[in-house]
Amino acid sequence: MDGDQLILTAGTPANPRAGFLAATEGGRRMLTIAGMCGNYPPTDPAGFDAFAAGLPTADIAAAIAGAEPLDDPVPFRFPASVRHRYERLTSFPAGLLVIGDAVCSFNPVYGQGMTVAATEAVTLRGLLARRAVPDARRYFRAIAAVIDVPWDVAVGADLAFPSVPGKRSPKVRLVNAYMPRLHAAAAHDTALAAALVRVIGLKDRPEGLLRPDRVLRVLRGNLANRRRPAPAPAGQVPAATPAERPRQPTP
Repeated sequence: MDGDQLILTAGTPANPRAGFLAATEGGRRMLTIAGMCGNYPPTDPAGFDAFAAGLPTADIAAAIAGAEPLDDPVPFRFPASVRHRYERLTSFPAGLLVIGDAVCSFNPVYGQGMTVAATEAVTLRGLLARRAVPDARRYFRAIAAVIDVPWDVAVGADLAFPSVPGKRSPKVRLVNAYMPRLHAAAAHDTALAAALVRVIGLKDRPEGLLRPDRVLRVLRGNLANRRRPAPAPAGQVPAATPAERPRQPTP
């Protein structure tokens, strides 16, 4: 394996597989592979390697070639993203508040849940600093504003897959047409890749990816990709099986 600190491969409707390989301490790497719309990664060594070889790009498969696994893969399935709109209640039990996944649980492939929960905790800390007992409605409205952006990002990305039910607004359709082109350009553009990672990590707002200078870089990157030699064919993706789909925000 080389010295890459992070390799991120996003799933697409044509190949609903994703992968995340990150450097950790002691020269080790942590690998997560995910399948959407019924494409579940197997946990046997041969099946796991074959699944990784079938990711949309070959970067992760090449990085783990010859690597020694430290443990067996651990499977985890997530049936649906769920958001509870507590801020819309007219009353709430005194002395009780809700935080983290109990308010909103995200599709884990986007890596947002812990960051959102931490931000909610910071919001609660701010309210506690101003008054001994925070008002429930004020708290829930404050964290709703925290949740809105990552929820739109996660649900909008899931709606790129035709088998996921839900309303696709013109905004969702535009973004989902743009994102695959951004991913393709970011594979060869470190500035775009860094901007994408900052949005995924909730450090920057997603609108920044639509800045005119970045849209121009995406256009140039995709034109350059057309001139590059075609990559080796990815592994075949098994047919999708029925699976529960992410729920949409309550209107």
